Parts: sequence; C-alpha cells; structure tokens
Amino acid sequence: MKKFNSISVKLPLILSIATVIICAFIILSLLSASRNEIFSYVNKYVESSANGYCNFLDKTIEDQILLMESYSSMPVIIDYLKDNSGWMGATVFITLQKVLDNNEYITNAYILSTNSSVLTSYKGNDGKSGIKVSDVYPDLWNTFVSRNYNVTIANTIYEHDMNNGYVLPMLCPIFDYNNNFLGAFIGFIDWSLIIKDSLEKFGNTFSKDNTIFIINNDNEFVYHNMVEELKNKIDINIPSNEKSGIVKYNYFNIDKLAFFKKMSSMPWTLADGISESLIYSAPRKMLLNGIIIGLIGIIVSVLFSFFYVRKTIKPIKYIVKEAKEISLGNFAFSSNIKSRNDEIGELLTSFSDMRNKFSGMIKEILLSSSEITNAANELYQGTEDLSKRTEYQASSLEETASSMEEMASTIKSSAQNSVDCNGVMMESKNAVSEGGSVIADTTKMIEEVYEASAKIKDITKVIEGIAFQTNILALNASVEAARAGDQGRGFAVVASEVRNLAQNSQASAKDITLLIEDIYEKINKSAEMARHSQEIFTDIETKIAETSKIMSDISHTAVEQEAGVDQVNTAVSKMDSITQQNASLVEQSTSASKSLLDQAKHLEELMSFFRL
Repeated sequence: MKKFNSISVKLPLILSIATVIICAFIILSLLSASRNEIFSYVNKYVESSANGYCNFLDKTIEDQILLMESYSSMPVIIDYLKDNSGWMGATVFITLQKVLDNNEYITNAYILSTNSSVLTSYKGNDGKSGIKVSDVYPDLWNTFVSRNYNVTIANTIYEHDMNNGYVLPMLCPIFDYNNNFLGAFIGFIDWSLIIKDSLEKFGNTFSKDNTIFIINNDNEFVYHNMVEELKNKIDINIPSNEKSGIVKYNYFNIDKLAFFKKMSSMPWTLADGISESLIYSAPRKMLLNGIIIGLIGIIVSVLFSFFYVRKTIKPIKYIVKEAKEISLGNFAFSSNIKSRNDEIGELLTSFSDMRNKFSGMIKEILLSSSEITNAANELYQGTEDLSKRTEYQASSLEETASSMEEMASTIKSSAQNSVDCNGVMMESKNAVSEGGSVIADTTKMIEEVYEASAKIKDITKVIEGIAFQTNILALNASVEAARAGDQGRGFAVVASEVRNLAQNSQASAKDITLLIEDIYEKINKSAEMARHSQEIFTDIETKIAETSKIMSDISHTAVEQEAGVDQVNTAVSKMDSITQQNASLVEQSTSASKSLLDQAKHLEELMSFFRL
C-alpha cells in the first residue's frame, strides 16, 4: 500500500489511465466515423443495386405487356375467333409459332374463348384444349373480368413443367373491330429465365447474407437470388405510403437491413437486403485492430513513463529524508545531492535556502523568547497591582451611585408634586374663568331684560292712553244717544258698555305699569350686583393667573432640577459601569499577562527542541 501511494507509481498510473482514455476515445471516434461511412456507402450501394434491378424488371414486364397486346390484336386471331373454322385454326397456329418463337420469355400461349376455355395452343396439341383457365387460375381470371377485360398479370408465380421452373401468367383481351369481346390471349412468361438473365446482367454477387428479392402483396417471394426461397413468405413491414426507403427485418433469426422500391409495372416491392453482421464486419475488424494497437501503445507508454518518472523523481526521496530530519528538529543535517538544471534542481535549491532561513529565524526566536518572558513577567506584576486599585475605585463609585439614586428619587417625587399642584392651579384658573364668563353672560342677559321691561313700560303707557281716549269717546257717544231720545237708546247701551270696558282697560294698564316699574327697579339692582360680581371674579381670575404662573415656574424649575439630577445619576451609573468594566478588563489583562508569561515559558521549552 505504501508503494502504491508513492508518486513514482501514481504518476505513471495516471499517465497510463490518460493514455487509455485518449486511445479509447480515438478508437471509438474512428469506429463511429467508419461505421457511419460504411453504413452510408452500403445504403448507396444497395439503393443503386435495387434501382437497377427494379428498372430492368419493370422494363421487361412492360415489354411483354406491349408484345401481348400486339399478339392479341393480330387480324388472323380476331378472324379466327369470329369464324372458328378449321383452316383458320391452322393459320393461327403457324402465325403464333412464327411470332412467339422470337420471344424467348414466352414458354407457352393459348387463345381462349369468352368463357376462358382453351381453343388453340402455341405448342400445338398438348392436351390442354377445352380446359378452362378460370378453373386453373381462378384469381387471375376473376381479376381479369373485374377489370373489364383489361390486361391482367397474375399476382404470384406458378411452377411449370415445360421449363422446370416458374412462369408468370398474363391475360390480354381480344376484341373485334367493333370493340366487342371475343376471347382472351394468355401467355406464360418464363419467370425463371427473367430471374437468371437479370442476375447475370448485373453480376450475381449476392449470397445468403446479401439477397435481392421481390415480394407480392401477400409477402410471398416472387423473385429471389436463391431460387429455393421462391414462394416462401417473409415477415417484413413495408410502409404502404412510401415508394422507396430503408426497412429492417429479421429472417431466420438474422437481422437484416433492406432498401425497398415499389415496382411501377406490378403491385410488387423489390428489396435489396444485407445482414447487419456483414455491414459491420469491417468496423469490427477495425475496432479489433485498433484495440490491439492501442494496447501495445499503452503498454509501451506505461513502461516508458514508469522508468522515466522513477529516474526523474528519485532526488525527491533525498528531499523527503531531509524534511523528516527537520521535522525532528535537526537543522544541521544536509543531504549531498548533485545539482540539476530542471524543476527538481530548483526545488532542491529552494529547500536548502528555506532550511537556512528557518535556522536563522529560529536563532532569533530563541533570543526573542527570553526577552518576551521577562517582559511578560513585568507586565503581570503591573496588571496585578492595577487590578487591586481598580477594585477599590469600583467599590467607592458603587456607594456614590447608590446615594445619588436615593437623592434622585426624592427630587423626582418633589418635582412630581409641583407638577400636580400646577395642574390643580390650572384647573382652578379655568373654573374661575368659566364662572366669570357665566356671570358676564348673566349680566348681559339682565341688561337685555332691563331694556325689554322699559319697552313694555312704554307699551303700557300707549295702552293706557288708548283706554283713556276710548272712555272719552264712549262718554261723547252716550251724550249723543241721550240727545237722540228713544232712537239712540240702543246705541247708548253700547256706548255705556264700551265706556266700562275702556275704564277697566285703563285700570288694568295702570296696574301693569306699576308692576313693570317694580320689576324694572329690581332688574336694575340685579344688573348692578351682577356687574359687581363680574368685577370680583375678574380680580380673582387675575390673582389665580399670577399664582398659576408662580406654580408653573416652580414646576418647571423642579423638572429641570429632576433632569439634572437624572443626568448626574446616569453619569455616576455610567462611571460605575465603566469602572466595573475596567475592573473586569484589568482582571482579564492580569489573566492574559499570566497566560502570556506561561506561553513565553512554554515557547522557551519548545525552542529548546531545535538543534542548530
């Protein structure tokens, strides 16, 4: 474990790990790049191959369709189906042989009636006459009929005994000159020959791992570079909405990748498939070679770095030994190492300089520690004496602070009483002021009543005058009634009543006048008394105001005195607190000086460890 912790092991190990990581990164990067490049190349190659095969097969099938249409439209065949005579049959047979012998992809052909019965064979009397195609190839014939007798090619291939291979049936309609359906022409395309020719044309480089094939709508092989696979089915999912592309599939537990393209002549899909193992075999070889080369490089770099680093850092061991001696206090030890011009040489020089400087510093510290011890001893004695004097001063200030606090409490009580008395005087002043105001209002109201009584007196005089005049008028009326005799007797009675009423009114007015005069005199006296009371209250208010001012001055002085005593008390309290703090600080200083003295002695003991 100790060797593993050595830098001579760690440094080569770190360099080796870094080398491994770099090599692994480079190998993986190259592998990824080569993998992508190979994948791109394979895709292009497979796509090019598939396009070539697809174009060739589409062209071949389209050519056969054109030829079949030309065969079915020959006049000799149309006339034969219209007349159906013996000599016409021989002519048709000869014509078919001349024409179809030039078409290498037609293995056999038949002329059919409207109900699909065989009428004539391209190969002569082969025993097929009268057989219905609808019975042999029902799907083909039904599709032909459903498409209104248009050219129809079978969706799959069939085994045929004539070429010991596979054929692709194709139906072509035969119409008369008025476009009436007369029958059909069925030709059997030699599909095995087409497979052979297409593979030879493009060079049959296919194998089990690299195949080219065509599947119909039922995922059935109708074309394959390996003939034994024909008519077998494959589990592959071709996107219906794409004309071409790349698809993955598995065939007999082999993962493969295929480029597919849908044919234009048939509802079939051509695909060029290649196994993933074949695609990635080259990258795997490259990876293996890269790993081998990387391992060799790693081993070489590890060995080189181990020996080089070990040789380079060997002087560090001497530095470590010298450092251990220094840790034991031995500054006199010095290892004899040859000088070097690299960083380790600079480290050796710097370490030697550091040892020399430390040695000089320790000598100075030894001298200084003795002086510090003496100074700490003197400081301890001085602070202990100061602590005693500070304790005495703190005790005296504490007693003074207690006395000042009692004095401040007494003055504060007196100031509060003077403030309360001043408040009572202010309330009395306000009450007297309110009483004077009430008396003034009363005096004013009495004067108003006095003026009103004078007006009433004048009114009663007017009423008395009216009653007097009414009495005179009633007297004159009664005199005139007496002169009138019997005619003025009733008027005399009225005049007499009016006179009596006037006399009563005059008497009542005199009584009211006398009563009002009496009230007038009493109101006048009341007004004089109210004025006198107002003067008395005004004098009292003035004296109370003077008394209140004196009490306010006394209260203000007492409050100021209280504030001054509080300030003195606060100052004494602060002095007491500061003195207590000073005592505490002096005590701490004494403790610190004692600790400093102990530390200085301990420093002397520690410095005795070093050997110079």
